[in-house]
Amino acid sequence: MLHDHLQRAGVRDACEVTLVLPFMTPVPPSPDTSAALLEAFAERGIGFVPSKKVLGLDRDRGVIRFEDGEELPYDLFLGVPRHRAPQVVRDSGICVDGYVPVDPHTLATSIDGVYAIGDVATQGTPKAGVFSEGAARGLAPTLIARVRGTDDTGVHAGQGSCYIEFGAGRIGRVDVDFLSGPKPFGTFVEPSEELRYLKEQFGTHRRARWFGRTA
Repeated sequence: MLHDHLQRAGVRDACEVTLVLPFMTPVPPSPDTSAALLEAFAERGIGFVPSKKVLGLDRDRGVIRFEDGEELPYDLFLGVPRHRAPQVVRDSGICVDGYVPVDPHTLATSIDGVYAIGDVATQGTPKAGVFSEGAARGLAPTLIARVRGTDDTGVHAGQGSCYIEFGAGRIGRVDVDFLSGPKPFGTFVEPSEELRYLKEQFGTHRRARWFGRTA
């Protein structure tokens, strides 16, 4: 998307774009998705720096500092902030290393009747909205059963689909399962304009269901 934006602005040749990730590949559970992304990076002249964790920014010198001591110069840094539980949760005493440990299948914490999902929990999936939604869907039957006094238990499937922008109006998708097998695995769906429509429907449906609006 940034590549396309810079092209439209007529300055792409004057810019360098580099993606830095703490993983060896862009999408570790899906080699096919990673290969497609690396090919797209190469076609667009986008640098990829794997296995690097950002420690901080030296704004005076204009460099990104990595945990291994290496540095990378930058003019504009677009980064994902560190995920962590809110202070009130960390102060509760149930966190370990800043997160709430849970059973990945039931989402139960060490305290009876207390559950955790989403960014605060080590629920066995990435910190992304689609996986928080899936966790909530898995936990809801358990909470309903407790209110009704039954023993029914929901199950967190650990599954989710992520749409991926490939530029030029095309979007791909990766469907990932983190919990049903011996290790996480993902299935890649090739980029297409049809998937753009499905992504828009994905967002529209949730805005309407959660917030009562479609735009």
